[in-house]
Amino acid sequence: MCILRHGRKSHTWGELRQATQHTVRDPAVSWLGDNIDPERSATNMVLVGTGDVVADVRTRLAAVGLEPKAGQVVARELLVTASHAYFGGDGHTGRDGDWNQDRLAAWRTATVQFLQGEFGPNLVTVTLHLDESVPHAHVWVTTAVNVQKNGRGRPRKDGTKAAPVMGWTLNHDKVMGSGKEAFAARQDRYADAMEPLGLKRGQRQSKAHHRPIRKFYAELEDRVAAAEAERQAAREIRLQAEQDAIRADILRQGAEHATLLARQAQQAAEESRKATIAARTEAEESQRRAVQAEQEQIALLTNVKGERDTVEDDKRALGIFVKAHGIEREFDQWRADTKAVAALRQNKGPEWGQYEKSLAAYATDLNQYGTLRDIIVRRADRHLRFLLEVGAMALGHSSIIRNPARLVTDGIAAWLRLVGGNDLVQRHRTVVGWMREIWAAVVDAAIEEPQRNRGRER
Repeated sequence: MCILRHGRKSHTWGELRQATQHTVRDPAVSWLGDNIDPERSATNMVLVGTGDVVADVRTRLAAVGLEPKAGQVVARELLVTASHAYFGGDGHTGRDGDWNQDRLAAWRTATVQFLQGEFGPNLVTVTLHLDESVPHAHVWVTTAVNVQKNGRGRPRKDGTKAAPVMGWTLNHDKVMGSGKEAFAARQDRYADAMEPLGLKRGQRQSKAHHRPIRKFYAELEDRVAAAEAERQAAREIRLQAEQDAIRADILRQGAEHATLLARQAQQAAEESRKATIAARTEAEESQRRAVQAEQEQIALLTNVKGERDTVEDDKRALGIFVKAHGIEREFDQWRADTKAVAALRQNKGPEWGQYEKSLAAYATDLNQYGTLRDIIVRRADRHLRFLLEVGAMALGHSSIIRNPARLVTDGIAAWLRLVGGNDLVQRHRTVVGWMREIWAAVVDAAIEEPQRNRGRER
């Protein structure tokens, strides 16, 4: 795809200077975007103008003798780029500096030619950024136009007015067009100019909206904070549940011990009665001890029952708390996920640290590219092969492709749900489906090749 996006307008020099901070990589600004690689900033190129947007706009307006008035648009920004797949090819990924230089040069030349034909002298600055994930250019256009102006002043004595004259003014709509249709028409023209390069236009009237990078990172921090709060609440519930389980186990052991004592007492009483048949006194004494032991057993069982009732009350209180906060399903899912991840971790042993790093990298790719099949299948291939193959071998399986290990797949899904919720797990299942289609095709090809060889030998 080729992309042309219309940016914001600048009505004053102050607005223009602030709007160009990202374009010129202003060193006085502390935040220009976390996606910038400072080590590659030196590779950025100025294709039109001097690179100083404010100076370039002033030069253009001074050349036609204009000074902006209140409410007039001084300049407007555009952004042009293409899908990373175009800048890839021939073994290149098309991202983070790894792009095909011939394709980059062809796109750069064709784009500048289109912009010069579209805006003429009003095209004052074009800066190509190569220090971010995908090559793109920030374009700045002034709004100076030479228009016919009506004669000024009062009518002459003969009733005639001064003749119209040509003069320069700032008019955004005459230069950029007005309304969505005008902008869409420019995107059509750009797509026509990019067609010889194999690029095409995106979907018309798409519902997608661009979000500024600063807003995106702010929302990301809010989501991370909310997720951390939920995890903390879940940890507190888990600790309470573990304490209740310990108390229940202690009470169970006490009850078992009391039952054992009671049985031993009964056996001793029975033996005493058999051994003292000839001596009633001794028999009665033995019977008394047996009765006493039974009474102690009853008392102990009564105490155990009280403790058990207390545990049941605590469990009911926990259930009421979980239901009252609407986290019953989340608690059950969390408990199941925690067991699945614990089982996976136990089988990984000392390799768990590296394994969890690969899980985290895979989760990041799912969040960023999970809906883009062409991108994610390339990035997920190395992650999934490592996660599934290493996990399967730890459980004694030769290959996850031919002999799936349920513990591995359940553990990976549980880990992803704990980190990113059900949306991330759903993306993971979609990607696994795509990858299984690719792996199945590879296996079929490996089976068919020996069959063809045997046919040629015959």
